[in-house]
Amino acid sequence: MNEYQKKIKKFCEERNWAQFHNPKDLLLGIVEEVGEFRNIIKWEQNPEVIKSVLFKNKDQVKDTVGDILWFLSLLANSCDVDMDEAINFTIKDNERRFPIEKTKNKHINIYLGGYDANFKEKNNNKLKEEYKYEKS
Repeated sequence: MNEYQKKIKKFCEERNWAQFHNPKDLLLGIVEEVGEFRNIIKWEQNPEVIKSVLFKNKDQVKDTVGDILWFLSLLANSCDVDMDEAINFTIKDNERRFPIEKTKNKHINIYLGGYDANFKEKNNNKLKEEYKYEKS
């Protein structure tokens, strides 16, 4: 459990709030906060305008990001997941899945020709299984 998770856990324990923190409601809290973030830029399509609006509303962005991390910490705590361990695992996994030589300056949408080692491995294994099935 990282330091933020410990602080949030202590904060909630002091208020006896764990009784209200089931995974479903914590996930809904995250969704709600993501929706609030979206409201800052909804309907705008121009990436430059979006960047500008986010910059001009940095306090609101910071508050919303903090709320998302708060709910995520509560969820991680309720599932006994150390967020530092989780993100380190994901970083290492993404380094394996998206090697620089295959993904630099390229998108990774596999449906549009992007590269993802997980997709390639799954398809290779599927093809091998189909080939075995056809041969027998």
